Formats: sequence, C-alpha cells, structure tokens
Amino acid sequence: MYSTYEKMPITLPPRVVIALSCIIAAFFLLAARLWYLQAIRGESFAERSKNNRQKTVFVPPARGVIRDRHGVPLAKNRPAFNVEMYLHETPDVDQTIDTIAELLGEPAQEYRERLQKQGGPRFRPRILLRDASRTEVERILAHRWYLPGVFINHYPIRWYEHGHLASHVLGHIREIGKSDLDKPEFKGYYQPGDLIGKSGLELQWELYLQGRRGLNRFVVNAHSVKIRDLPEQVPAIPGNILELTLDKDVQAAADTALQGEWGAVVAMVPKTGEILALSSAPNFDPNIFTGELSPDQWSEMINGREKILNNRAVQEVYPPGSVFKAFLGAAGLEEGLITPSTTEYCPGYHKVGNATFRCHKRSGHGNVNLEQALTVSCDVYFYVLGARLGIDRIHEYATRFGFGTPTGLDLVHEAPGLIPSKAWKKRRFAGTEESRWYPGETPSVAIGQGATSVTPMQLAVALSALVNGGKVMRPYLVKAMYSSDGQIVTERGEPKIVGEVGIREQYLQRVQEDLIEVVHGARGTARRARLPEEWEIKAAGKTGTSQVVALSAKTDKREHEHHALYAGYAPAKDPEILVAAIVEHGGSGGLAAAPVARQVMEAYFRKFHGKVHPDAPVPLVSEGNQQEGDGVEGGGPP
Repeated sequence: MYSTYEKMPITLPPRVVIALSCIIAAFFLLAARLWYLQAIRGESFAERSKNNRQKTVFVPPARGVIRDRHGVPLAKNRPAFNVEMYLHETPDVDQTIDTIAELLGEPAQEYRERLQKQGGPRFRPRILLRDASRTEVERILAHRWYLPGVFINHYPIRWYEHGHLASHVLGHIREIGKSDLDKPEFKGYYQPGDLIGKSGLELQWELYLQGRRGLNRFVVNAHSVKIRDLPEQVPAIPGNILELTLDKDVQAAADTALQGEWGAVVAMVPKTGEILALSSAPNFDPNIFTGELSPDQWSEMINGREKILNNRAVQEVYPPGSVFKAFLGAAGLEEGLITPSTTEYCPGYHKVGNATFRCHKRSGHGNVNLEQALTVSCDVYFYVLGARLGIDRIHEYATRFGFGTPTGLDLVHEAPGLIPSKAWKKRRFAGTEESRWYPGETPSVAIGQGATSVTPMQLAVALSALVNGGKVMRPYLVKAMYSSDGQIVTERGEPKIVGEVGIREQYLQRVQEDLIEVVHGARGTARRARLPEEWEIKAAGKTGTSQVVALSAKTDKREHEHHALYAGYAPAKDPEILVAAIVEHGGSGGLAAAPVARQVMEAYFRKFHGKVHPDAPVPLVSEGNQQEGDGVEGGGPP
C-alpha cells in the first residue's frame, strides 16, 4: 500500500498577519524618518547641536578711570559678580527663581520684577542680582545643578575710591532705562542691564568712559558648565581715562569745610580757569548706586528737602549779596561816576521816593570812599552808586563779568542765574503794570539783592576776571583724555578766554587793593579769611550776606537765617587760587563763609608751597568789633 504526501498551503491567523504588517510599516516609517532627518534636515540639526554646545556672552568693558591732576584715581573699577539667567535654557523659570530666593533669603517677587523690567530676547542674559557677595556666589555655585540657565558672570564694577569726595563732580552711574536705550547715540550698542552715567562727569563723558564690550565664546556640557574656550574671542576695550584739574587734597579740604552744612565751594586758578575743587553739601557716596537702591531711597534723594543730588555750585542760584559791590565799584570807576576819593555820607539809611533803604549799620558809617565802603560793606554808598549807574548799566557790566549766563563748565544742567534789566522786566511781566522798572527797585540790585541771582561758579568766574586783568575765563574740569593704553585722545584742558570786562587795568587794580583791606583792614568784614601770619601770604576778598526772607518775616528758624557768602583769592598781588563759598542759612559771610574759604586756601598752600600750619589759631580781633559789617548787608524798605 503506497502512502501519498500532499503539500498543504500554510495559513497564518489574521492576528499574526496584522501584527507583522504593523511591524513592517513601523520599520518603513522609521527608515523614512531617519532619511528625512539625515538627508533633508541634517545640516540644520548639526548647527543646532553645535549651538547647544557653544555659548556666546558679552564681556563688559572696564569703565574709564577718572583721576585728579596728579594721577590719583578718584573713580576706578573693582571685580564683581552678577547672578544672571538665560530664559531659553531655563525649563521652569518660576521654580528656578523660587529656589534662588530660598538660597539667598530674598523675596522671589523682587527677582521676577527685575526679569520683567529688563525684557529683551530670551537668549539674552537677564541680571537677577548685581554685585553679589562672596556668600551669595558660593550658594549659587553649590546648587547650580538645580539651577539650569543660571550663571555667575564676572565683570568690573565702578568703585569710587574716596567715597563722598567730589561726588557731585564725578556723578554716579545707574542701570540704563528704556528712554536711554531709545536714544540714537545709545541704540544698538547698549542693552538692558547696562550701567551708564546719570550725573556729573559720568554722564557728561558717558560715551568716552563706557568702552567697548567684547565677546566670549566657549563650549559647555549638558549642564551648561563651561568646558573650554573657543578661539573666536573679541576682547573688551576699556573706556578712556579722564584726567581732571581737581586736586584731591584741596577737594578734600573743601568737602571737610562744608561738612554738616548746606552750601557750595568753588576753588579755581584765576589765570586759567582750572577748577581745583568743586564741592556741594550735603554730598553722597556714589558707590551706593552701583548696587540695588530701593524706591524709597531714590525718592528721598531726589525729592527730599536736602536735595542731595543737586550740585549747588552750578545748579542752585543765590543772591550774591555784598560780594556784588566789588563789581559795582569797578563799573562806577570805569564810567567816571566815582573816583577812589569820592565820598558819600551814610546816615544808616537811603531814601528813594517814599521808600527807605537801610544800611546794615543802623547808626551809619559817616563819610566813606570806595575803599572804606568795601571794607565795612556800607550799603548806602552802593545804593547811591547804583542809582547813578542805573539798572541797565548795572546789567551790562554784570553780564560782562559773566553773570546771568552759564559759564560753560563741562558739567550738564548749569543754571544761568539772573541779572535784571528794564528789558527783562518788560518780557517777564509783559502786558501788565508791573512791566515797568521803578527807581525804587535799583537799590536792592546794587547790593546784590532783589531779583539778582548767581551761582557760586559764576561768582568764581567773575572774581577771576576782576583779578586777572579783565579776562573772563571758561572754567574747566578735564585737563586731558587718554585711551586705556595711554595715548592722548583729546586735550580739552586749555585756558580759553570767553569775554573781556572792558574795564581799565588801573580801576581793576584799585578794587583789588580795596579787597585786601576787606581781609586785612582793622574794620574789614573778612578777617576770618586771613592766612596764618607766619606764612606772610596776604589774601583778599569780599563777604556777602544775602536775605532769605524779608526782615519783618524773619524768625529764629534755621531756614529763615541769611545765606553767608565769601569770594576771595591769594596771594593778593599774584593770585594762584580763588575760592567762592556759600553756606546756606549760615548767617554772616564773615563768620560762616570766610573760614570755609580759608581752610581750602590753607590746604592749597600747604601742599603746593610746603607751608606748615601753626598750632595757634589765626589771630582774630575781638568778637565785638568783628560783628561790624557782618550783619545783613542790605535790605529793603522796613
């Protein structure tokens, strides 16, 4: 019996067929995807992979150093660290901020507000904490594995070596605002978080001090930790160096002399216009602005009663008081209205129509000539001289000396002051009865009161013109600018004559002789401006006391006390230094302002002439006699 073998077809269950089909389709799709990623998008993904491994960061430049005339740094830089976040590398920004806040013990909301304020692209670093302390840096670095996208960036930060010294001259820096970012000169170069000059020389010379940022490219690992630098580096270029006319020691003396007061001091070289010291009180420490400043702190600085950020030497105006008499005397001599021997009788008052103008010495000074009138600061003499000159000639000569217009100092926001005239009043009160100038308004102007207002800087410039032969010099603070490698960029510091007073030398010299008597005369109002007798250096100058409120309204309140002024120079025959000082609500110019100027001059002569300050105080006459001429030097109708 034969057995037969028959081929039977192999059949698979439907479920197996479906499973095999899915597997084949999956392999096909995977192969297609791999082909697409490699052949079509390969180049793009390779570039993205490269970018994920490479990082490019800006390298902030060192801000240019500001130094005094002898090379002593006043503003330089120190190393600091910022805590920064890259949003595009931070998966959970809120969680990361909460972690940082817990580590540093600060409210998380403050960090969120800082991030929101800075804005900009997500790939640009945002500053969470500026100038972090060593402890804060160590805590961040110890937990960096839990802080993706957070970095510690090293950068140079502004450092003011001597704290409050010359703070209003140097100015301060703060974080750039949106309005600054939109400025044409800033746009495209500055970015959110940058620090820029906001006042003083830091603002005036911002574009020269800032420097040029660099680029740093390096490779990071999966945790964004730097592995190595890449060769494509762009080094940062430090800012330019500003060399000033200031002398650190003279400046320190001016700041110290004003300590605890409100006021200003300007010390300059009368022949050149170089500023040796410029002080405004109260002052501030610019270093506080490089860190975080609370809104309350900022508001107090700009809105507080003390106006700490105001530079009183150039931004505040004051009645010049009796200091103005020296310029009026020179004008009277030039116009031939008086001679050195011309006398006027002072009975203690002067009448104009129905108005009576008092002299500060109610019993009067009797017959006085120009020298005596300046020495004892007789108001009546200058009431009469002012009437003879008339308001328009007073305006003309005062303007020639530089009053009523900015001096051109290389600082921003300089106040112009005011010397009234008929034309000014007509403009000021156009269309009203008050637009007319009345003779009764001239006496107050003649003694530096009324509508007359000047800055301490203008006083210094005007007095320098009186003692240097009639040349009105442009005051300046910057001697030269150097690049970071020491090459001269510009020499701004050159003496520049901006005007002539048009008064003959013989008359200027006559007033100068009279100003010596104001300091060294037995009845002089500025005896406290004398330098130590052992030095054999004579000083000269003029005191002033300007009213703040009408005498009838005056009380014992400090804010009702008169402003004290003094403007003087030394040596009297060949001036090297000139000082204008004002002490707000200081009372008498001879008692409050003259000693301030003396301290500044003493510092100058100790340093530049090797003078040694004696142990004994400067000899003074009795306090009783000293009060003559130190009261309110002028006034209006009683």
